[in-house]
Amino acid sequence: MDQLRERIAGDRRLISAGERPLYHATTTYDGSAVDVRVRELPIIHLFVPDAADVLDGARGLIARTLGVPPASFDVTTDEG
Repeated sequence: MDQLRERIAGDRRLISAGERPLYHATTTYDGSAVDVRVRELPIIHLFVPDAADVLDGARGLIARTLGVPPASFDVTTDEG
């Protein structure tokens, strides 16, 4: 958990310095929803209804976790 806190603090510093970190959303389908996880921020995840919502869901999750605006970083998907 300490490692996650350090990563969050470091990413906040990068963003406040004007950098745009890249995050990778990974997905698994559980039969009724898509489980979205962020490779760079382990432990946190959310479920979205379908694959079309993965990037928006990941962006919102990352923004809430970091406490930054959703447009202040980049997100891409990894095949899960």
